[in-house]
Amino acid sequence: MNTLLKIKDLHTTLSSRSQKIRAVRGVSFELKPGETLGIVGESGCGKSIMAKSITGLLPRLTATIDSGEILYKNQDLLQLSEKKMRSIRGKEISMIFQDPMTSLNPTMKIGRQIGEGYRLHHPKATQEEVYTRVI
Repeated sequence: MNTLLKIKDLHTTLSSRSQKIRAVRGVSFELKPGETLGIVGESGCGKSIMAKSITGLLPRLTATIDSGEILYKNQDLLQLSEKKMRSIRGKEISMIFQDPMTSLNPTMKIGRQIGEGYRLHHPKATQEEVYTRVI
């Protein structure tokens, strides 16, 4: 079975005016289609920074991927343009944030929220198609 996602020796640094923090140090793993991986650790240990590194959602001014490889379907995500990465993000790779302000909206039905994401990547989809895909 082919590898779907391969992370090899990933290093990510967060910077401020006064300090640099090596938030992700040497993370490596592989996932094959159908596999599930749980990332666990204490608060502040770098789980979210690692996920944002993979999805290309790091804050540009304060975070950098110093080294490593992020291969998705044998394609190096670190070499993709922002436009190409946007076409993959949300459609093929996604993340549900732990921050309640960026997670699911409790005042809106979940199906509608997921449907919005589907419509972003399939703007010509009919209402029936969106409903079928979401449900």
